[in-house]
Amino acid sequence: MATIDLNDQILKKIMESREAEYGDYKENFRLISVIFNVILHDKLKDDIDPHEVAKLMMGLKLYRTTKKYKSDNYDDLIIYAKMAKELHKITLDKKDKNE
Repeated sequence: MATIDLNDQILKKIMESREAEYGDYKENFRLISVIFNVILHDKLKDDIDPHEVAKLMMGLKLYRTTKKYKSDNYDDLIIYAKMAKELHKITLDKKDKNE
């Protein structure tokens, strides 16, 4: 088995485990975006979209990599990037349908 395949399988297992523990990330990021928008309503020009929540989480994980080595931070960074990519496409597809 190729290393890349093994890494993908590991990340898939992590994502499945997180979903079992925390629920569907699409719905979670949608709800988190609502919370962020409420908290930051006086400071934001536009609302935060769910894919932007994933990008913010990437920033958090990237920052944590500068403090202490923990492989989980790198795994989460990759997972959040995949989530951001999928959620961003969904956002763009919805905008295209509304135009």
